[in-house]
Amino acid sequence: MKTAICLVVKNEAVELPYWIAWHSSLGFDSFIIYNDFSDDKTEEVILSLKKGFDIRYKRNHVNRDRHDIRQIRAYNDALTCYGQEFDWIAFFDADEYLDLYGKNIKSYLMGLGDVSLVAFNWCCVGTNGHVSRPEGAPFLNYIKHSDETKFWNRHTKVMFRPDRLEKMYHVHNANVSGRNVNSAGQDVIWEGPHGGLTREQPTWEGGRLFHYQSRSLEHYVNRDRNLEDVRRNENDPLHQVTKDTEYSSVERDIDPNYVKFFRKNMEYIVSVQSENILQTINKTQIGFASALEDFFSPKAVEIFNPVYEIHEHEIREQWVSLHDSPGNALSEHFSDNEILAFNVKNHFDEYLVCRDGQLAVGTEEDLRIVALYRKGSDYVHLFSPRGEEVNVKDDPRYVTAKTYKIWENRDKTLSFSHPRTGRYMGFTPDGDHNVRKIRALEWENFSSKVIELESCHPLIRAAANYLLSVKDIYSLSKHPNVGNLKKDIVINAVTELDDVSKKTVLFLMDGVLGEYII
Repeated sequence: MKTAICLVVKNEAVELPYWIAWHSSLGFDSFIIYNDFSDDKTEEVILSLKKGFDIRYKRNHVNRDRHDIRQIRAYNDALTCYGQEFDWIAFFDADEYLDLYGKNIKSYLMGLGDVSLVAFNWCCVGTNGHVSRPEGAPFLNYIKHSDETKFWNRHTKVMFRPDRLEKMYHVHNANVSGRNVNSAGQDVIWEGPHGGLTREQPTWEGGRLFHYQSRSLEHYVNRDRNLEDVRRNENDPLHQVTKDTEYSSVERDIDPNYVKFFRKNMEYIVSVQSENILQTINKTQIGFASALEDFFSPKAVEIFNPVYEIHEHEIREQWVSLHDSPGNALSEHFSDNEILAFNVKNHFDEYLVCRDGQLAVGTEEDLRIVALYRKGSDYVHLFSPRGEEVNVKDDPRYVTAKTYKIWENRDKTLSFSHPRTGRYMGFTPDGDHNVRKIRALEWENFSSKVIELESCHPLIRAAANYLLSVKDIYSLSKHPNVGNLKKDIVINAVTELDDVSKKTVLFLMDGVLGEYII
């Protein structure tokens, strides 16, 4: 059995990697993607992912016909071009995530027997109270949806056997010969002759289609800019799901194996993009890269940096920062060595550890986070003790080691901030953590316990050697072989580059290095 999903996308550069990773986790073989004249980096992201997944890609010719008409035309083209290749094709959108409660798509379909079409009811998800979009995959951030009784959950999307198609003229349904069933394998009873809306309350037995059409008020406003007049009716599902809090009332449950496979796929996507970085830099002429670095260099203007004595009450009232410039930390610990390894304690004197792949606090010596810091650098790299992935709350990057900007405070404690958002990592007294703070205060301070690099896991020692070898774009191109390290060590090296060099790399990568990478 061979399965595919066809989708038409517009301005989904940020979300599309998560969507592909999710549905690849469910066992779909191929993705047939039509780009509906996006004006962001959607096309660049799709082309970069073609190196890791079977993606069939076309760019729609620009026209001003209704969006659903353009969508049906793309669907029919996909059926013409690929209908004989696939046993089943699903027709979903980039804000729709299929959930089969842990089942693989092929075993699910085989369990239905001789059916021609499966209609999955929406499980509409509201804003969950988010004003702005939280970073990361939607199914990890939007944990509440509506119950089955809400009207718009009667909407469906379908997948069917292309060889049984009679006609497709509706984005939510198709005419096929043979049985049309719902996710539970029961005959579908449609509200109207064209289908797309079930007559009765929907069933989520067997499967459901999470619909993240209203991911936040920010997302709602952005959609409004391109919304057609026909959808400005107050009864349109977009408006109702956004405004009705009952669409954010039921806590969802997702099979942990899906999340596990999803993370593996995201790690794979990061490795694909890491290889793309090396290939791009290797084929870039040095003169062009130098010209870009000159272009991105800060303009020569006078810098105002106030120098004054900090008073105790200003610190107590949290008016001022405890540091001003990143880097140049732990200088007293360097002698002849160029890179330092250390364990990290939070403000409450608890060691940072990696437990079950997650950043936490604890006393176990064999679980302690190992930080690598190169002399004079602005960045520190946090590794699990065995060089495996460490996941950090509120940090959507799927890289093995997490790289943060390092700051040395006036009292010699350290602070870590996210290299892209600038938000600080902090811990609460009960061991919970996040990377959301705008300013580092007491709970965002850390102390170090220097350890011998030679006592660290061989993978961490190898990472230290690689990071020492890469100090600029040119040395990055000279060291494409990462040995037995995961390919994503390239991402750590890029993150540690100076701002000008990093901007050059990001420019060369043309917008494909999303929040899940850097």
